[in-house]
Amino acid sequence: MAFTIRNLKIREQILLVTLPPLFVLLCAVGLFFYAYWSAINTETAASRYQENAVRGESLLRHSTEASTAVTSFIFTRQKDLLDPYDKAVAGAQEDLSRLREAEEDPGQLQELGRIRAEFNQMQTEWALPAIQKVRQGERFNALGVSRDGLRRMASIREQVLKLLKEDAAKNAQQMGEAEMLVRRMLVVGIALAVLLGGILLLLTGVVTRLIVLPVLQLIHASEQVSRGDLQPTLPPVVDNEFGVLSRSFSNMTAALRREREEMAALNRFSEAVTQCTSEREVYDLVLHSLKERFQPRQVIIFKFNPTENFLEAAAFLVPPPPEVAAWPVIEEPHKCKAIRTGRPFLVNDVTMEPVCPSQFLLPAEGSYYCGPLIASGNIIGSVRMEAAKDLWTPERERPLESYLSGAAAALSSLRASASMKQQANTDVLTGLYNRRFLEDYARKLFALAKRRGKPVGVIMMDLDRFKTFNDVYGHEMGDRILRHFAKAVTAPMRDTNLAARYGGEEFVVILPDTGTQGCQLVAERIRKAVMLMVVPSNTEKPLPQITVSMGVAAFPDHGQTVEEVIQASDKALYESKRGGRNRITVFAPLETPAG
Repeated sequence: MAFTIRNLKIREQILLVTLPPLFVLLCAVGLFFYAYWSAINTETAASRYQENAVRGESLLRHSTEASTAVTSFIFTRQKDLLDPYDKAVAGAQEDLSRLREAEEDPGQLQELGRIRAEFNQMQTEWALPAIQKVRQGERFNALGVSRDGLRRMASIREQVLKLLKEDAAKNAQQMGEAEMLVRRMLVVGIALAVLLGGILLLLTGVVTRLIVLPVLQLIHASEQVSRGDLQPTLPPVVDNEFGVLSRSFSNMTAALRREREEMAALNRFSEAVTQCTSEREVYDLVLHSLKERFQPRQVIIFKFNPTENFLEAAAFLVPPPPEVAAWPVIEEPHKCKAIRTGRPFLVNDVTMEPVCPSQFLLPAEGSYYCGPLIASGNIIGSVRMEAAKDLWTPERERPLESYLSGAAAALSSLRASASMKQQANTDVLTGLYNRRFLEDYARKLFALAKRRGKPVGVIMMDLDRFKTFNDVYGHEMGDRILRHFAKAVTAPMRDTNLAARYGGEEFVVILPDTGTQGCQLVAERIRKAVMLMVVPSNTEKPLPQITVSMGVAAFPDHGQTVEEVIQASDKALYESKRGGRNRITVFAPLETPAG
């Protein structure tokens, strides 16, 4: 990847963009210190010049005083005039020493050396010999000696003035250079300020592009997500903190999209599963949904039978092997850990982890997940899914539990609905269908029989002397007799036949595709079964034999509607009662007994 400033870390970007102004600032600071140093040097030089000028004037004064004192002594020969001479010489020597200490220019130092040498020569060759001659009283040309002294003093004065003039010129040159330096520094300072301002403006744009723009893009992306748009426009992915933030934001929105898609799939599943009208339909939908979502190798749906206490494999994604196809049952449900604990049981590697004790069609490799189907706190079954090794992560377990929860709720609702429907259509005491269901069923059956041209038989039954049993043994015993009678009636019938309690001790049996003769055979089996029926009396005295009277009629021989055929069978039943009970009578239009 090509190097760009965008690929740098934010700290490195900030460092990079701050280097130019920092460099300019350092230059300005350096220029300030240079100006400060120059000002100090200029001030020092000016101070030294002033001091040198004062010392030069003092040297001239002391030299003049020394020369004047010697000349006056020569002409007046007064000794008190030599005191100013000694002081002037000492002062001149001190001035020369101070000037030499303050001077740094080698040429000036050399000139000071010549002035000192000439001053000393004036003392040794003129002043001291003249004073000595005056003290010894020698006669000499005083005027000539004075002129010689003045000549020597003029030479010294000329050299000192020259030194001071050169020093003044040098100081003026330094002051001019300092002034020029100040002007240049002012120009450079203004240029640096302009340059710094331009750099800051440029850096403002760079920082805006590098930092502010990605922040604004992330804010806009956040607003898009808050509005439900999970495909926001994100900053370009670069190798810095904003790139990391952009990738994290992208991963977050991808996770939200997956979660929303998962929720949508779960909602579709929940809506579809609540519209199922049978358990078989629920099983098929669960198999299809789990296959589409998790891509398992096998799915087995177990149905818990609490009455007979076993788990039956009610549905398979892949057909079961022949050895279990006929009887796919776990006879001890407690061996299924999901059923026993009421919690999911998973194995991510069947070769390394303990497997389910049920040992029912366990995979030889990979992993499996077994989750209970729980509704209203009751376990109604379980679902086992087989897949590749290490597939069952928490991210997959959560939606899977939602699928199973929805399936369990749908199955529970179907069973509750079926139970309520069964209760609405069933007689509570005997467990047989009630009269309302019988009439609805018979109308549909008769309509089908008319279209197909098939007969339908009806047997009307009434327990003989049932009122006497109630009066003698009580209603509790009467209810027990009715329950045993219901079992005796349904035992000899086919599954296609339907028995119902018509009212009180009257019962009706509907026989599809059965004529009068077939009805008589069934009625006879029922009559014999009732005669053999033993009802416990809970007393030392057993109950007398219980019998039943029956009337037989059939569609279309004895009527074209349900009401007509039932009325015919009821008339036949009346003939059985009148004929002595415990018998079967077939309806005859002329109301003559048929047997």
